[in-house]
Amino acid sequence: MRRKQIYLDDASERALKRLAARTGRSEASHIREALHRYLADGIEHPEDPLERLIGLVPDETGPDDVAEEHDHYLYGAPKERV
Repeated sequence: MRRKQIYLDDASERALKRLAARTGRSEASHIREALHRYLADGIEHPEDPLERLIGLVPDETGPDDVAEEHDHYLYGAPKERV
């Protein structure tokens, strides 16, 4: 095994400490398991539908209702407002 250092926010550190105490396993063991599961999903993660909004409008004169009608632009749902 190789040694790595990571930074955790306070809430994550507290939760990790509680988990380790509750399960009797080391914090490092839980981190390794979580990382293993994350990497097992593959480096390529499923496409985020929000990424499809990038480049949707080729110029500044595009639709001004993207926030309200995001389901239409993301999933092709009918517009709720006409």
